[in-house]
Amino acid sequence: MQCFVVCTLVLAGCAWRLAAETGGGAEAERLLKQQLQNPLMKCEGTITGEGACWHAAYGMTEFVGKYRATKDTSFLDAAVKYYDALLGKLHTSPDGYKGWVGPYIYEAKYVCDVHIGDAILFNPMLEFAEVVLKGGDSAQADKYGKDAQRYVDLAKRELIEKWDKRGTWYEDGPYGGYYSWDQYLSTDNQKEFQKSPAKNSRMSLPFNKNMAMGVALLRLFRITGEKIYREKALRIFNATKSRMSLFEDHYVWNYWEPLGSWDVDTAAPNSLCHWVNVHPYRDYQAGEVADIVEAYHTGVTFSKQDMQRILNTNLKVMWNGDKQNPKWLNSNAAAWKAALGAMPEIKVPKDGHFDRLAGCLWKSLADFDPTVRELAKGEFATPPSFDRKHADLPATEFTVAMNSNAQLSMTCVLPAAVDRSTGASVVSKSLVAGELEVALYSAGGAKKVAAIYSGKTPGGTDGREGVLVLAWKPDAEVPAGAYRVRWTLKDGFREYAISLK
Repeated sequence: MQCFVVCTLVLAGCAWRLAAETGGGAEAERLLKQQLQNPLMKCEGTITGEGACWHAAYGMTEFVGKYRATKDTSFLDAAVKYYDALLGKLHTSPDGYKGWVGPYIYEAKYVCDVHIGDAILFNPMLEFAEVVLKGGDSAQADKYGKDAQRYVDLAKRELIEKWDKRGTWYEDGPYGGYYSWDQYLSTDNQKEFQKSPAKNSRMSLPFNKNMAMGVALLRLFRITGEKIYREKALRIFNATKSRMSLFEDHYVWNYWEPLGSWDVDTAAPNSLCHWVNVHPYRDYQAGEVADIVEAYHTGVTFSKQDMQRILNTNLKVMWNGDKQNPKWLNSNAAAWKAALGAMPEIKVPKDGHFDRLAGCLWKSLADFDPTVRELAKGEFATPPSFDRKHADLPATEFTVAMNSNAQLSMTCVLPAAVDRSTGASVVSKSLVAGELEVALYSAGGAKKVAAIYSGKTPGGTDGREGVLVLAWKPDAEVPAGAYRVRWTLKDGFREYAISLK
């Protein structure tokens, strides 16, 4: 269901011209009527849940998109009606916070709200609020300002404050992110939370879900100017960039990676709580790239070089180069081919909803590149440029040690801020088995400081194969400071920056 919001971004552009041709008022009413048919609005009472949120979010960005294209305020009027209908479905939990509470998507016997359900519905409201409050049109600010401020206040409390108070935010050196909660309601008891080991409880959220929270934080920062929101977003996007793999001149990254020691499965050796791989469904990374583009434009984490490398992934690796009949591979095609000699077949069960294997055009990159624009067949008011849309805001680019290696698809240290008394988990995933060396290097990578491991690593292309988890306690004689952990396998290596207390 995560594809629905991403697809909306693609479909919105196609409908803008129709709005202008048919009359905004009629088109706005048609859109509103269409949106109100989603399953969330048909739920009885206020019990909805994540599944209903995905449906409700599909098409939700079209209100503001069409207003931007036509300047017809009937789309803003319709947006307020739809947003308020959604807010009418908010359910108050025992801790006093509100959310779209309903059956847990992984185990329906539990009832809860989740980060992503909140984020994908509040984010379009925050886009509306930014257009109204920061768009420079005093008439729109006067007419819609109270509604816009209401959405901002609700997002601050029911999205950010709520999940912070529930203890699901964590920080690790320059990184941060959210993990899922372990408190649930039940279908027959919605007056008290009960702690439960339900599937995926207390597990770090995938990158797409963390970045959806990051986008909300970016928008709250741009609207309110409150730096705490930018700082949290910076940590989320820093964590994402730190896990990107550089191969030749492009980036590859996984759908999920462990962000904390709790993500290591202690029940079995060399196991994690979730599979690790590039997501085989094309719309996941398309949505993640759109979030990365928003971070770049806000001056958070990513540099022009990063955006060029992501462009290289989409146009040089994934695309067949044919503008008339474009075809797409997944983003790991070149790295896997180098590591394995050929791109293996991706085997994913088809369930009627997810017949979306192989990559696609990452249309959000149209801001930067004329070829993307040509392939997207869109109309653009300004020429392509790497200029940031929010150039008035400070830019904080995050530097990561990048070394091209095809075999190692994941490397990390949990936590990155290592306390020598408790140690850390040194985690890697390899596509191929072989002799692996893991060592501690100086901060600049020039000097080997200490050995960590020398021996075999498993390999495999499945999401759970090829994982190696090493328990590591730094030697007492290694002084505190900044270092890199380096994994060397076959023809290359990868590094991960850490700090040692």
